[in-house]
Amino acid sequence: MSQLLLASASMNENTQDLWRYAVVTVGSQEHFTHNMGFILNQAVLNIDHKQITSIYRLEYTLPHVPVYCGGPIQTDRCTVLHSPEYRTAKTKQFNSRCCITWDDDIIRDIVQGRGPKQWKIMLGHCEWQDGQLDAEIMRPGGWQEAPWCHTAWGGYKRKDKMWRRIIEQNSVIHANSFLDQVFSQ
Repeated sequence: MSQLLLASASMNENTQDLWRYAVVTVGSQEHFTHNMGFILNQAVLNIDHKQITSIYRLEYTLPHVPVYCGGPIQTDRCTVLHSPEYRTAKTKQFNSRCCITWDDDIIRDIVQGRGPKQWKIMLGHCEWQDGQLDAEIMRPGGWQEAPWCHTAWGGYKRKDKMWRRIIEQNSVIHANSFLDQVFSQ
């Protein structure tokens, strides 16, 4: 399974805003669970970095960054999704491109410039029953799979912008691959 799922055109017609233009990173079986994921481009509008600092009684105030809705499950739980070069004792590998951590150490290190290169504050996560996600991917109009790309770390104000950029990048990759096959014969 790919590390990114993109809402299909059919899903974007849905009135449920959470899944419209959603870009989701999914855990890998070897590191975590492929039944869990985080929406990377759904900003939470009613909670900010200062409130997260207060709610979790953090010693350090988080930098001014958006807080993202990782999904509809456990929306009261906060996690830092981050690039894998950074680790603490509480860090868990999520997939080959992401780790998850939540403790005061990562917040301190982020504030002091010693944290991960890329990171996002996530409230909640996505979760699927065994076989459910595979069925949603196979269903016409379901999730579209995409390889990881650095655009997923972006902090776009409009969620459709990240989705469109990833679609465009994948289109270029597929077009170049097709042309390489045609002209190599």
